[in-house]
Amino acid sequence: MKTNEAVIGKVKIWLQENGKSHQWLAEELNISKALVGHMLSGNRTIQPKRIPELAKILGLSVKELTQDSSIQSKRLVVQLRGATSNRRSKQEVEELLFAIEDYLGLKSG
Repeated sequence: MKTNEAVIGKVKIWLQENGKSHQWLAEELNISKALVGHMLSGNRTIQPKRIPELAKILGLSVKELTQDSSIQSKRLVVQLRGATSNRRSKQEVEELLFAIEDYLGLKSG
């Protein structure tokens, strides 16, 4: 899922859960209601400069707003075939696992 789609989905859900309208969001962003409608329908890409504004309005961090929540809900399975018989292959496996954890936001530090 692309970042734009993730943001659109979260904004729509937030508006619905909080009883807010497109007009309300347009006023908060200081843009037209029509532009909000185009952004939330996917007809217009949300400009990167609007992401922090949206996050602040919704009370979320930019990471929370842009992160694809469907990734977090799926179970990750990595299946390796063969053996890690030398230092380099063991290091490559460690790097792969680190990259996956980092991508999914599982690293705590």
